[in-house]
Amino acid sequence: MEFELEFKAMERECILQVYEQGPDAVVDLVRGLVAIVEQQAAEIRELKERVRVLESQVNQNSRNSSKPPSSDGFRKPTNSRQPGGKRGGPKGHSGHTLLMSKTPDEVIVHKLNACPNCAASLETVATKGLVKRQVFDLPAPRLVVTEHQAEEKRCPCCNTLQRASFPDGVKAPVQYGDGFAAWTTYLNAYHMLPLDRIGQFYADLTGQRPSEATLLSQLESMAGAVELSAIPVIRENLCNAPLLHTDETGVRIVNKQHWLHVVSNPEWTLMDTYPQRGTGAIEGMGILDTFKGVVVHDCLSAYFRPIYSFEHALCNAHLLRECQGILDNDGHQWAKQMKELLRGAWKLTRDAREKGLPLADETIAEIETAYDAILELGKTEWALDPVPTKTGPRGRKCKSKAANLGQRFESHKESILRFLWDANVPFDNNQAERDIRMTKVKQKVSGLFRTQEGGKTFSVLRSLISSLLKQNLPLLPSLVSVLRGQPVFAGT
Repeated sequence: MEFELEFKAMERECILQVYEQGPDAVVDLVRGLVAIVEQQAAEIRELKERVRVLESQVNQNSRNSSKPPSSDGFRKPTNSRQPGGKRGGPKGHSGHTLLMSKTPDEVIVHKLNACPNCAASLETVATKGLVKRQVFDLPAPRLVVTEHQAEEKRCPCCNTLQRASFPDGVKAPVQYGDGFAAWTTYLNAYHMLPLDRIGQFYADLTGQRPSEATLLSQLESMAGAVELSAIPVIRENLCNAPLLHTDETGVRIVNKQHWLHVVSNPEWTLMDTYPQRGTGAIEGMGILDTFKGVVVHDCLSAYFRPIYSFEHALCNAHLLRECQGILDNDGHQWAKQMKELLRGAWKLTRDAREKGLPLADETIAEIETAYDAILELGKTEWALDPVPTKTGPRGRKCKSKAANLGQRFESHKESILRFLWDANVPFDNNQAERDIRMTKVKQKVSGLFRTQEGGKTFSVLRSLISSLLKQNLPLLPSLVSVLRGQPVFAGT
């Protein structure tokens, strides 16, 4: 730095003095200048890489990474509606119309006693017809109080005072019934209302406000009943399915990071929370460790342990977003070509499935050949990427994001392209992502679970509610049935 400052202060006379000192002095001066240039060039390269990394982080959104749409901020969402078109649902959406009831609860006849035109009396004129209009409305809710009276009698033989038994579940002099517990579960685990708002809801509608302790007790009772009767049915049906979806998302429990795992298909959902994300959680769910079908997932490394017997299908929607991120931030053409190939391959597969036909072997071979060629192009592009500096002495050598993605495409080619020849395999993992999405809504409302039991209760209740919704079963009656030990799923 001292030489650099001296160099900046050099005037023409100083340079001439160095020249007059001979060749060695000139060589030393040039070497010093070269060292400064090399040092500055290295700093420029380092700063450019830092800028590139920071810009790639800022540019990440739900379109080019795994970030959720809620993190996009004020980015204007894409509107699928056509401007200037008719109001209502978009094209292809099945509408719902309020239909007249054949058995109205109340009929009010509006009599025509005088002619509106000439004021002549019409009281004795026969009615020609009736024009009907119906109003659907909600009546003011009210509590229904059922009093249970147990007879007491003295036995004439043994002279003991005996009392009749109360029904199961009637344990206190005054208590809330199963309907209250079902509504609490419905509002908390389906509509994600916090307990304070549920209490206010009850107070506004009925004049009675259960305490938070009472509401928590209702949720725990419901979760216990669900875990006893419904969860084994859900787990058994998932174990016997040919294909499953799985995903995981972070949740805060007692101010610590936990993971909510989901295993599901279009009919059933099973959720549970664990402190870890990997093998312990996978085996704790009690499904994938013995499953032998196909599992669609997002390439979490724990799923690839050799002890598992299931086959893999990777979510191509995630891969498309990552390719878009490489294209946006690094400008790699291989990522663009891979996106186009996967989308085109899925279109061909979808068209074939709609016709009830498998994709032709020749078409599959062409897609695989193009897949390999794109990765060969990618190797020439990501080889030129700057590699992040390794921060520790252990572990694998650092690679660029593009190189890591490219290696994933190479290592898991069969799992990525499985949808081409297996008609049961979808293109993406949207099923599991939809099932797990309401957990993020719960977190936004409540922030975190205050106890381990609270996280467990929520996952058990969501497993039941999600399964009921998938099978178009009514929620409230089903929740009441679970509390009373009655089966809610067909065939159980």
